[in-house]
Amino acid sequence: MKEIEPWGVNVPFLVLGLIYWCIGGISLFENITFHPLLMMIGTYSIYFGMFQRLFFPARNYLALHLISLVLLAIPVYPFQALASLALIGVEVWGIRDIKSYGSKFPVNWLVLSSPLASSLAWFLYPLKIWVLVIPLLLYLLGVNVGVFSATLGLKPKFGRRQLPILGLVIVTSFFPKFFPILIISYGLWLLLGTKRVKFNLTALLSLLAPVIASISSVFLGEEIHAFALGLMAPFFFGCITYSTSRYNYGKMIPVPVLLLLAYLLRFWNLEVSSIFFILPTLYFIFMIRDNFTLTTLRLGMASRECPERK
Repeated sequence: MKEIEPWGVNVPFLVLGLIYWCIGGISLFENITFHPLLMMIGTYSIYFGMFQRLFFPARNYLALHLISLVLLAIPVYPFQALASLALIGVEVWGIRDIKSYGSKFPVNWLVLSSPLASSLAWFLYPLKIWVLVIPLLLYLLGVNVGVFSATLGLKPKFGRRQLPILGLVIVTSFFPKFFPILIISYGLWLLLGTKRVKFNLTALLSLLAPVIASISSVFLGEEIHAFALGLMAPFFFGCITYSTSRYNYGKMIPVPVLLLLAYLLRFWNLEVSSIFFILPTLYFIFMIRDNFTLTTLRLGMASRECPERK
């Protein structure tokens, strides 16, 4: 079996994502026409980086990693769709390698289906921006199965057990108003088979925020912002912190609350709402600051956890 040498593939993608979020935030007040595209490119940058870090971080995929990074960074149609094809290439190559090693792992269909969905969504993006939400839903709902199972003591659900949620995501792709039903169903689905839930306030708030945001969207509207501020940001921030800087996960308690307020307040004052998005984002960056180092880029782990420093 070949030795797998990881690198910090998530770092450049995370930096790219934060840069695009910054530009997209400015565009909200300067030229709102480009705001959705810029914010989505930023979000997908974070998704690409974390997908590859968690599943296929080996250096032998470096060429495809960099190709997807460069293509994703070009804010012109259809470069994001082409970047998604490179991501599919990484996934297929990685799965083949895993099988050749004789390794077995629980199949997370939600996560593994997201690159193909990403490619289709970006090719269809000019028709409707909501299609870009679907691959992110697949990834975030899938990858956080592991996070919530670990933090709340829930029974992990992989393979065929994920098919009901996969089906609901597909329905939501055609009917955005179905979003609250998906989120409520996801929470109940996570609890199935669990006899006792551990108390973890960060995880509980991360689960509660999207439920409140999605239900609120029935009355307030803007499902895409209910997704972005109520689910996407808290799920990403929590998952990334847990996987890269686990020692700070318990300190993420304010994040889902502030992000939920960012959604609710946007209907009253957009500037105030923006502050409630910026603050938890900066706090998140501070919580994972050990990952923005050359050590992380070289070895794929936070500098604080690096064996060289112990």
